[in-house]
Amino acid sequence: MLWRRLHLGRNPLARWSDRCEAALAVGAVLAALLAIPFAAAAGSDTYARKMLKAAEQTVDRRETTAMLLADAPPVRIRLDGVPIEETAYVHARWTVPGGPIREGVVAVESGAMTGNEVRIWLDAAGKVVDPPVTPTDATSTGIGVGVGTWLAFVTLLAGLYLGCRVLLGRSRETALTREWERVAKDWTAA
Repeated sequence: MLWRRLHLGRNPLARWSDRCEAALAVGAVLAALLAIPFAAAAGSDTYARKMLKAAEQTVDRRETTAMLLADAPPVRIRLDGVPIEETAYVHARWTVPGGPIREGVVAVESGAMTGNEVRIWLDAAGKVVDPPVTPTDATSTGIGVGVGTWLAFVTLLAGLYLGCRVLLGRSRETALTREWERVAKDWTAA
């Protein structure tokens, strides 16, 4: 059935546009398959860069505990009763390992109370920074980039194939209309 659908062989009923459409379908599938290694390479490169960044950040950053000096805004509840997870920024105090006591603004979950202790990350200068990239983050980002690259390419291929198919359909319709006009003259003349 697929063989007939591709119009390979000497079928006299297969038009050039049918054969062209079949060639486009085969070409699109082959291009999608050939794109897999390139998408995997993009994902692998992203993973490697993220792991390098994780190694650099792990050396540069250290974790410590901060004590909140103010209450965070209360947790908001949606209409269906589910709490909304939000990040709030409140004033806190922490001790830099081997250094002075510092104060500043840290990110906490809504509803945190004064006196609560939260884990924060500090850079070499003692400033509050985001936690370092983890291997799990690097893996998920690499997979996301690889799969996303391939899906974007396949979407582009599908769009091109469908666009060509529309143009070929219009070409067939125009040819069929001309043929009917020619046949109609012969039928009405008789």
